[in-house]
Amino acid sequence: MEKTSYQEKEVSTSNTKRGQYSPRRKDTTPKVNPQLAVELVYQEIKRIEAFTKRIEDATARKVQIDDEGIRNAVNSLKSPLSDYNKVLSDYRRQANSMKKGGYVDKRVSLWTILCAVFFLLFACLMCYLWVDAAKDRDNYKRYYEYYLQQISEQKKSEH
Repeated sequence: MEKTSYQEKEVSTSNTKRGQYSPRRKDTTPKVNPQLAVELVYQEIKRIEAFTKRIEDATARKVQIDDEGIRNAVNSLKSPLSDYNKVLSDYRRQANSMKKGGYVDKRVSLWTILCAVFFLLFACLMCYLWVDAAKDRDNYKRYYEYYLQQISEQKKSEH
């Protein structure tokens, strides 16, 4: 009788005689303590309930905060119509200036530059006058010393 490949493998790997069945493998499924499994499931359910409760509390707080913000917005919109128009016109003006690429009011910038130029010219004028006065002082210093000497001689001669 011709042997098949399956029979050859079985013969070569097993220590049993021909014609005998190989022993069954042992069951490798771990033994589970049912009480421990129930306790673990119960603990997991408790943990999920606590986590769900935290999410519900956080959501409730967010809704409460959002309600306060909406109330503040409604109260600010209930202000007189003139205030609303003023605020709206300010926003429009700011939006237009942002569209033009300038975040600073151009009139304020112009006046600021003009004031800076004026003060720079004023400082230059003061420096010029100061230097001119110093030159005059140097020019008239010898006359001052001469007259000072004359006055001191007159005082000496009177005594």
